[in-house]
Amino acid sequence: MPWDSNGPLTAAEQRFEDQLRQGHRGAPPVPPLDVDDDQAGPDRVIRGEYLSRRLADAPHEGGGQPFSRRGVQQLVIAIEDAVITGRLDLRAAEVPYLLEFVRCRFEQAPDLRQARLAGLALWHCRFPGLDARNLSTSNDTVLRHCTSEGGIVDLADAELGGSLLLNDSELRNPGHRAIYADRLSVSGALLGLRLRTSGEIRIPGAKIGGNLNLSGGSLRNRGRNAVNATGIQIGGSLRLDVDPASGGPCSVAGMLYLPSAHISGDLRLRDAVLEPGMAPPRRGESRHDDPVSALIADRCEIRGDVQLDQDFRSGGTIRMVSAKIGGDLRMSGARVDLSWSRSLAASVEQPLRALHLDGTEILGNLEASQVVLRGQLRMADVHVHGSFQLTRATLFGPRTDVVQAGRIRVGSNLDCREADVRGTLQLQGAQIGASIDLRSAQLLKPAWHRHRMAYKSSLDLRASNIARDLVCASGARTFRAEGEVQLRRAEIGRQANFWGCELGDGSARNAINAFGLVTQELTLLPGTPPLGRVVLRRAQCELLADNAELWDASGGVDVEDFTYDSFSDPVEPTDQARVLERLEWLRSTAGGRYQPGPYDQLARVFRGNGNEELAVTVLIEKQRRRYQAIAAASRPALRWPVRLWSLLQLVTVSYGYRPLRALIWLVVLTAAGTSWFSFHELTPINADDHPVWNPLLYTVDQLLPIINLGNDNMWQARGVSQWITVVLIAAGWVLATTVAAGVSRALRREA
Repeated sequence: MPWDSNGPLTAAEQRFEDQLRQGHRGAPPVPPLDVDDDQAGPDRVIRGEYLSRRLADAPHEGGGQPFSRRGVQQLVIAIEDAVITGRLDLRAAEVPYLLEFVRCRFEQAPDLRQARLAGLALWHCRFPGLDARNLSTSNDTVLRHCTSEGGIVDLADAELGGSLLLNDSELRNPGHRAIYADRLSVSGALLGLRLRTSGEIRIPGAKIGGNLNLSGGSLRNRGRNAVNATGIQIGGSLRLDVDPASGGPCSVAGMLYLPSAHISGDLRLRDAVLEPGMAPPRRGESRHDDPVSALIADRCEIRGDVQLDQDFRSGGTIRMVSAKIGGDLRMSGARVDLSWSRSLAASVEQPLRALHLDGTEILGNLEASQVVLRGQLRMADVHVHGSFQLTRATLFGPRTDVVQAGRIRVGSNLDCREADVRGTLQLQGAQIGASIDLRSAQLLKPAWHRHRMAYKSSLDLRASNIARDLVCASGARTFRAEGEVQLRRAEIGRQANFWGCELGDGSARNAINAFGLVTQELTLLPGTPPLGRVVLRRAQCELLADNAELWDASGGVDVEDFTYDSFSDPVEPTDQARVLERLEWLRSTAGGRYQPGPYDQLARVFRGNGNEELAVTVLIEKQRRRYQAIAAASRPALRWPVRLWSLLQLVTVSYGYRPLRALIWLVVLTAAGTSWFSFHELTPINADDHPVWNPLLYTVDQLLPIINLGNDNMWQARGVSQWITVVLIAAGWVLATTVAAGVSRALRREA
């Protein structure tokens, strides 16, 4: 029997020697080894010490000749269907051949530290880990259909010249590291299709020349990091999506930890299923952390797309803070649900984030149509160069800020059509390059403000800038906002559209707060009266469209210093009914207070459109309201004189706005006085002057207080004639002062 320095060769070792001498083709066939069967016979045993010495020495010694197979130019040494006892120790060895192990079971972890190999392939093998720190290969490194049980596959600082293939393998080291590959360098791709792990895949600082593909895999390290790839550099894409062969999705139980990663291609988790990597948050933890995270990619740079769409599911936070995405962020149809980790009451006090993107820049679009998020969408200071799509999305965070997007910048549209939102949309200081479209959205259960003990707004667009339109109108269904729509100091380039909407539920003071809003066209045509106050103070628009439902708001309409140039539906000069209707709206919303500004504004609109008579009607009503306010504020004894004076001005010359009425009253009073004095001649004061009685001149002299015709000092009135004279004098002064006031107002208007 052949011997080596440690004793006779086993049957398997002898077959290996024969294989070296004769080549693979001349080797006798051996039944395949079941690597999971621990009862393999002694004829399968190859000692690790023998194999280590035989591979480290020149294999051609003793007549050995490595062989070439499958058309591969590189010479191959193959060990098949063997149980390798002891330790295969090739530490620091140089083996210029490709080592191939097929259906082999290693009783101890092979030691390949600092080894230099032409290549390494393990097919259908079983081993308790692999020590390959600083391994160097010039060809592919293959561990396909392999099983590692209870040990670590250690590839730290390894330099692999080709690709690293882990397809269909299973690496089990629960609670510990399954793969330890810090600073691993792979010239080609790292492929782990259908890879199953129990334990951590640790590859921080790794450099992958091609794709890192774990599609269809099952990565399990619940409560810890499933993949730790801090600072990894990938020349292609990182894929954890559906396996194209089996059609199975990638499943991850644990955290995908990718901070500071650089990915030249896409980050693809399409149809993936992620479970959170950490335990639920404990009381006292920082409010800025995301303790229930499934993916962390802070400061990550991805030159392609981030695909978290289709049937993507996550039970933890998707966190990409201060990242840069060169393409699109796609989340259409995704579902992120954190409702399992905290009660609704606790979420009101400290909401958990389903998606955290603060400071991230997206050079393409953010597509999240039909997304379902149970938790907060936080994206403060995010810059989306394209559009932001939330059409038919479901955002669930009742009584919390379900969307916290202060100072967000969107290059095109922000679409949130037909969305179901439970919570508050916080968009303060947003910069939108086109439009915000909330058509048919339902904004319910706004956030609760703990300090003010009141509800926040349903939609908060304070100090935002929208280049085109804000659409909060009804479409396929009614647009509804239970809380306040906050538009304070917002600027909208074209139109703010509130057509057919339902605003407020009575829990907040305001239904709309548009204080200082600036827009070209303001359409306020709610389908039902708003439940709350409508604030338009200091707002500005060119075209205004409103209706009776708006002015019937339960809290009234604040239009002080509200300026507009015209109505979308112009008022015809003969349409007095619409003018009276508008005046009734102003009266009803004033709450008994005198507010001259709204009347002046309405009059300016009519005058600007050439409807001077309608403007006069408005100004007359303004003066009537003014005298009512003066009478109400006066002492009781002075109220009736004020009211009488107001009535006299209204009846005579309409507060001076219709001075021609004074001429009519002068003619009427002249005719009446002349008729009376024609039958009641007065007694001359000095009969020696022989004055000539003229009832017309006497009457005119009494009515015109400025002009003196000399008749009033020549005659003495007694009895009824004396009182009629007093009435004529008083009427003359009233008419003169009101005419003067009307002329002065006309001059001021012309100036």
